[in-house]
Amino acid sequence: MKLLRRIFSPLSAFIGIQIVWLAVLLFWIDWFLGRHYELKRLASRISPELASGEVDWFILAEGIVLLVAILIGVYVIFLFWRRQAALYRTQRDLIAQVTHELKSPLASIQLHLETLQRHNVPAEKTAGFVETMLGDTARLRSLIDNLLMANRLERRGIRLVMRPTDLSSFVRDYFENRVDVASNLKLKLDITPGLTIEGDTEALETALRNLFENALLYGGSDPHVRIELHRDGRFSHLVMRDRGRGIGKKDLKKIFRLFYRARWDGSKSRGTGLCLFIVRTIVKRHRGKIWAESAGPHQGSAFHIMIPLSYSRQRSRA
Repeated sequence: MKLLRRIFSPLSAFIGIQIVWLAVLLFWIDWFLGRHYELKRLASRISPELASGEVDWFILAEGIVLLVAILIGVYVIFLFWRRQAALYRTQRDLIAQVTHELKSPLASIQLHLETLQRHNVPAEKTAGFVETMLGDTARLRSLIDNLLMANRLERRGIRLVMRPTDLSSFVRDYFENRVDVASNLKLKLDITPGLTIEGDTEALETALRNLFENALLYGGSDPHVRIELHRDGRFSHLVMRDRGRGIGKKDLKKIFRLFYRARWDGSKSRGTGLCLFIVRTIVKRHRGKIWAESAGPHQGSAFHIMIPLSYSRQRSRA
């Protein structure tokens, strides 16, 4: 069965079509020239004047152009199939990963609720159970929000409301309120005050949340995160550094693609491949740019975001 699948796979079919096309092209040239010389011999028997004509290269070229057009059409169809096949595999992997990401917190919530239902749990343990379940529901909400946001951003179904925003205060307030999200988190802030941009605060918060969650996800059991925000010419330059897994060179540009997940030791990493796509799209909608840097696996990584400053507000502050 596997042998038949390989034989009749689209790639094998494409190679077979190339061979058939080349054979048809050679046959066409041979047939055309053969018929020409045969007609020329027949014409020479009737009248030498009829046999003096040259090969009608225009007709030969027409046939070759038609065959080349057919080849190009087949090639375009093959490229389209490859793209659709890759998209199908990506979506299949996403469904499997999202299902896993949904089941894990749901199973945890169910386990804690069943424990509370069947046993007389002390008050101090109950408080711990409630805190754990709230964390699980937050994970579920974050995943659902990302799925909805990615769909809206991909279809451009979201309209950003740009307002003058003190990015320095916004970033500082956001991260100061999340110092305790992880027990072993070491978070450092280095923020230049007074940097103002034109931005949508809700979208910016979504971008920061996804970037921060990505740093925590791959930061290991003892995550170190450093947030830097400074002025860089006409731009605000935000950098989020971590000491986590790092990123391979071949993945540095791919990690911002929708559904893309880097591979570690031959297997795909955790997550859904939505976070960095959402961050990149939001940054681009703010006329900014984003890129990642890493010395390699297990060397940590740094994500850079540059968004244009609001010039009128900056001048008024000067």
